[in-house]
Amino acid sequence: MGERQVWLVKVPTFLGKRWRSACDESKSKEAGPEFGSIQQVSASEGEPPSLRLKLSDTGGDNIPVLYNLKNSTADIAGLHAFIQGSQQADLLGAVSQRMDAEILHESQAGTTTGVQLDASYRALTQQRHQQANERTRTAQQVDAQDILNAQRNARLREPASMRSAIKRNAEAKKARADQIKLDSEQLERLLFQLFERKPSWKMNDLRAETRQSSESIKKILENIAVQNTRGPSRGEFELKSEYKTSATPAL
Repeated sequence: MGERQVWLVKVPTFLGKRWRSACDESKSKEAGPEFGSIQQVSASEGEPPSLRLKLSDTGGDNIPVLYNLKNSTADIAGLHAFIQGSQQADLLGAVSQRMDAEILHESQAGTTTGVQLDASYRALTQQRHQQANERTRTAQQVDAQDILNAQRNARLREPASMRSAIKRNAEAKKARADQIKLDSEQLERLLFQLFERKPSWKMNDLRAETRQSSESIKKILENIAVQNTRGPSRGEFELKSEYKTSATPAL
Protein backbone atom coordinates (compact mmCIF):
# COMPACT_ATOMS: atom_id res chain seq x y z
CA MET A 1 0.00 0.00 0.00
CA GLY A 2 1.40 3.42 -1.02
CA GLU A 3 1.90 6.44 1.18
CA ARG A 4 -0.98 8.70 2.04
CA GLN A 5 -1.11 11.69 -0.34
CA VAL A 6 -1.63 15.13 1.20
CA TRP A 7 -1.84 18.70 -0.05
CA LEU A 8 0.38 21.38 1.44
CA VAL A 9 -1.35 24.77 1.39
CA LYS A 10 0.36 27.99 2.50
CA VAL A 11 -2.20 30.44 3.89
CA PRO A 12 -1.88 34.07 5.08
CA THR A 13 -0.66 34.51 8.66
CA PHE A 14 -3.96 35.82 10.01
CA LEU A 15 -5.81 32.82 8.56
CA GLY A 16 -3.25 30.35 9.92
CA LYS A 17 -3.64 31.82 13.43
CA ARG A 18 -7.44 31.56 13.14
CA TRP A 19 -7.29 27.91 12.12
CA ARG A 20 -4.68 27.01 14.74
CA SER A 21 -6.88 28.51 17.44
CA ALA A 22 -9.89 26.56 16.15
CA CYS A 23 -7.86 23.31 16.21
CA ASP A 24 -6.81 23.92 19.81
CA GLU A 25 -10.43 24.51 20.82
CA SER A 26 -11.60 21.25 19.19
CA LYS A 27 -8.96 18.90 20.69
CA SER A 28 -11.50 17.49 23.13
CA LYS A 29 -14.05 16.80 20.35
CA GLU A 30 -14.25 13.66 18.24
CA ALA A 31 -14.25 15.47 14.90
CA GLY A 32 -12.11 18.43 13.94
CA PRO A 33 -13.50 21.74 12.71
CA GLU A 34 -14.58 22.27 9.12
CA PHE A 35 -12.75 25.27 7.72
CA GLY A 36 -14.19 25.47 4.24
CA SER A 37 -14.45 23.84 0.84
CA ILE A 38 -12.36 23.72 -2.34
CA GLN A 39 -14.15 24.71 -5.52
CA GLN A 40 -13.10 24.04 -9.09
CA VAL A 41 -13.68 27.02 -11.36
CA SER A 42 -13.87 26.68 -15.12
CA ALA A 43 -11.28 28.62 -17.06
CA SER A 44 -10.98 29.89 -20.60
CA GLU A 45 -10.75 27.40 -23.43
CA GLY A 46 -7.37 25.67 -23.53
CA GLU A 47 -6.49 26.55 -19.93
CA PRO A 48 -6.75 24.23 -16.92
CA PRO A 49 -9.46 24.98 -14.36
CA SER A 50 -8.48 26.91 -11.26
CA LEU A 51 -9.13 26.05 -7.63
CA ARG A 52 -10.58 28.25 -4.94
CA LEU A 53 -10.86 27.97 -1.20
CA LYS A 54 -14.08 29.22 0.33
CA LEU A 55 -14.25 29.52 4.11
CA SER A 56 -17.33 28.07 5.72
CA ASP A 57 -17.08 30.05 8.94
CA THR A 58 -14.87 32.98 9.93
CA GLY A 59 -15.99 32.99 13.55
CA GLY A 60 -17.19 36.58 13.25
CA ASP A 61 -13.70 37.83 12.35
CA ASN A 62 -13.26 40.37 9.57
CA ILE A 63 -11.20 38.15 7.28
CA PRO A 64 -11.64 37.43 3.56
CA VAL A 65 -13.80 34.44 2.62
CA LEU A 66 -12.49 33.59 -0.88
CA TYR A 67 -8.91 32.58 -1.79
CA ASN A 68 -7.35 31.56 -5.06
CA LEU A 69 -5.17 28.43 -4.77
CA LYS A 70 -2.05 29.03 -6.84
CA ASN A 71 -0.26 25.83 -7.76
CA SER A 72 3.42 25.70 -6.76
CA THR A 73 3.94 21.94 -7.00
CA ALA A 74 7.35 22.07 -8.71
CA ASP A 75 10.28 20.55 -6.84
CA ILE A 76 8.35 18.61 -4.19
CA ALA A 77 10.03 15.26 -4.77
CA GLY A 78 10.62 13.61 -1.40
CA LEU A 79 8.64 16.29 0.47
CA HIS A 80 6.59 14.93 3.40
CA ALA A 81 4.21 16.50 5.90
CA PHE A 82 4.38 15.82 9.62
CA ILE A 83 2.03 16.57 12.49
CA GLN A 84 3.25 17.40 15.97
CA GLY A 85 2.02 14.78 18.43
CA SER A 86 2.15 14.83 22.21
CA GLN A 87 5.52 13.07 22.32
CA GLN A 88 6.95 13.32 18.81
CA ALA A 89 6.24 14.40 15.25
CA ASP A 90 4.16 11.84 13.35
CA LEU A 91 4.28 11.35 9.59
CA LEU A 92 1.12 12.60 7.93
CA GLY A 93 1.91 11.64 4.34
CA ALA A 94 3.74 12.47 1.13
CA VAL A 95 3.04 15.91 -0.38
CA SER A 96 1.45 15.51 -3.80
CA GLN A 97 0.29 19.11 -4.30
CA ARG A 98 1.63 22.38 -2.96
CA MET A 99 -0.58 25.47 -3.10
CA ASP A 100 -0.37 29.15 -2.12
CA ALA A 101 -3.67 30.62 -0.90
CA GLU A 102 -3.98 34.18 -2.23
CA ILE A 103 -6.81 36.52 -1.31
CA LEU A 104 -9.34 36.76 -4.16
CA HIS A 105 -10.29 40.36 -4.89
CA GLU A 106 -12.70 39.86 -7.79
CA SER A 107 -16.42 39.74 -7.19
CA GLN A 108 -17.14 37.78 -10.35
CA ALA A 109 -15.40 34.51 -11.16
CA GLY A 110 -13.34 34.37 -14.32
CA THR A 111 -13.76 38.05 -15.26
CA THR A 112 -11.44 40.99 -15.31
CA THR A 113 -14.21 43.56 -15.05
CA GLY A 114 -16.26 44.63 -12.09
CA VAL A 115 -13.30 44.28 -9.72
CA GLN A 116 -14.46 44.76 -6.15
CA LEU A 117 -12.53 44.21 -2.95
CA ASP A 118 -14.00 41.72 -0.51
CA ALA A 119 -15.70 43.67 2.29
CA SER A 120 -13.92 41.68 5.00
CA TYR A 121 -10.55 42.18 3.34
CA ARG A 122 -11.25 45.91 3.04
CA ALA A 123 -12.00 46.06 6.77
CA LEU A 124 -8.79 44.12 7.52
CA THR A 125 -6.59 46.46 5.45
CA GLN A 126 -8.23 49.52 7.03
CA GLN A 127 -7.50 48.10 10.48
CA ARG A 128 -3.84 47.51 9.55
CA HIS A 129 -3.56 51.04 8.16
CA GLN A 130 -4.99 52.53 11.36
CA GLN A 131 -2.61 50.51 13.53
CA ALA A 132 0.37 51.60 11.41
CA ASN A 133 -0.60 55.27 11.79
CA GLU A 134 -1.12 55.12 15.55
CA ARG A 135 1.43 57.22 17.40
CA THR A 136 3.25 55.22 20.03
CA ARG A 137 5.76 57.91 20.99
CA THR A 138 5.18 60.18 23.97
CA ALA A 139 6.64 63.59 24.82
CA GLN A 140 7.92 64.40 28.29
CA GLN A 141 9.41 67.59 29.69
CA VAL A 142 12.84 67.12 31.28
CA ASP A 143 15.14 69.44 33.19
CA ALA A 144 18.88 70.01 32.84
CA GLN A 145 19.75 67.40 35.50
CA ASP A 146 17.83 64.70 33.61
CA ILE A 147 19.85 65.51 30.48
CA LEU A 148 23.13 65.30 32.39
CA ASN A 149 22.12 61.96 33.90
CA ALA A 150 21.21 60.59 30.48
CA GLN A 151 24.53 61.72 29.02
CA ARG A 152 26.45 60.15 31.91
CA ASN A 153 24.58 56.86 31.54
CA ALA A 154 25.28 56.86 27.80
CA ARG A 155 29.01 57.30 28.45
CA LEU A 156 28.96 54.44 30.95
CA ARG A 157 27.42 52.17 28.33
CA GLU A 158 30.10 53.00 25.76
CA PRO A 159 32.59 50.16 25.13
CA ALA A 160 36.12 50.58 26.45
CA SER A 161 37.53 50.83 22.92
CA MET A 162 35.28 53.80 22.15
CA ARG A 163 36.23 55.58 25.38
CA SER A 164 39.92 55.06 24.56
CA ALA A 165 39.43 56.48 21.07
CA ILE A 166 37.62 59.52 22.48
CA LYS A 167 40.45 60.06 24.96
CA ARG A 168 43.12 59.82 22.24
CA ASN A 169 41.24 62.28 20.05
CA ALA A 170 40.98 64.72 22.95
CA GLU A 171 44.71 64.43 23.66
CA ALA A 172 45.58 64.94 19.99
CA LYS A 173 43.30 67.98 19.84
CA LYS A 174 44.97 69.45 22.93
CA ALA A 175 48.42 68.81 21.45
CA ARG A 176 47.45 70.64 18.27
CA ALA A 177 46.15 73.55 20.33
CA ASP A 178 49.44 73.74 22.28
CA GLN A 179 51.52 73.56 19.12
CA ILE A 180 53.43 76.74 18.20
CA LYS A 181 54.20 77.00 14.53
CA LEU A 182 57.84 77.79 13.81
CA ASP A 183 59.10 79.60 10.74
CA SER A 184 61.54 77.88 8.36
CA GLU A 185 64.70 79.25 9.96
CA GLN A 186 63.62 78.36 13.49
CA LEU A 187 62.64 74.84 12.46
CA GLU A 188 65.89 74.34 10.54
CA ARG A 189 67.98 75.36 13.59
CA LEU A 190 65.98 73.02 15.79
CA LEU A 191 66.49 70.12 13.39
CA PHE A 192 70.25 70.73 13.29
CA GLN A 193 70.29 70.61 17.10
CA LEU A 194 68.43 67.29 17.05
CA PHE A 195 70.88 65.79 14.53
CA GLU A 196 73.76 66.88 16.78
CA ARG A 197 72.16 64.89 19.56
CA LYS A 198 71.53 61.79 17.40
CA PRO A 199 72.67 61.04 13.82
CA SER A 200 69.41 59.53 12.50
CA TRP A 201 65.77 60.16 13.25
CA LYS A 202 62.37 58.71 12.40
CA MET A 203 59.74 61.13 11.17
CA ASN A 204 57.41 60.39 14.10
CA ASP A 205 60.19 61.18 16.55
CA LEU A 206 60.97 64.47 14.78
CA ARG A 207 57.32 65.43 14.94
CA ALA A 208 57.22 64.65 18.66
CA GLU A 209 60.40 66.68 19.37
CA THR A 210 59.53 69.69 17.24
CA ARG A 211 55.72 69.61 17.58
CA GLN A 212 55.50 70.61 13.95
CA SER A 213 53.59 69.07 11.05
CA SER A 214 55.14 66.41 8.81
CA GLU A 215 54.78 68.72 5.81
CA SER A 216 56.81 71.48 7.45
CA ILE A 217 59.53 69.06 8.58
CA LYS A 218 59.79 67.37 5.17
CA LYS A 219 60.19 70.73 3.46
CA ILE A 220 63.31 71.45 5.54
CA LEU A 221 64.67 67.89 5.34
CA GLU A 222 64.64 68.01 1.53
CA ASN A 223 67.49 70.54 1.73
CA ILE A 224 69.56 69.26 4.66
CA ALA A 225 68.95 65.50 5.01
CA VAL A 226 68.54 62.21 3.17
CA GLN A 227 66.41 59.20 4.00
CA ASN A 228 68.12 55.84 4.37
CA THR A 229 66.76 53.12 2.09
CA ARG A 230 68.69 50.16 3.51
CA GLY A 231 70.46 48.92 6.59
CA PRO A 232 69.37 49.04 10.24
CA SER A 233 68.42 52.74 9.91
CA ARG A 234 66.15 52.14 6.92
CA GLY A 235 63.44 54.80 6.67
CA GLU A 236 65.22 57.18 9.05
CA PHE A 237 66.62 60.59 8.15
CA GLU A 238 70.23 61.72 8.58
CA LEU A 239 72.08 64.88 7.58
CA LYS A 240 73.68 65.20 4.17
CA SER A 241 77.45 64.71 4.21
CA GLU A 242 78.15 68.43 3.72
CA TYR A 243 76.25 69.26 6.91
CA LYS A 244 77.82 66.58 9.11
CA THR A 245 80.44 67.72 11.65
CA SER A 246 83.42 65.41 12.02
CA ALA A 247 85.48 65.43 15.17
CA THR A 248 89.28 65.84 14.57
CA PRO A 249 91.34 63.47 16.75
CA ALA A 250 93.73 65.16 19.14
CA LEU A 251 97.49 64.79 18.36
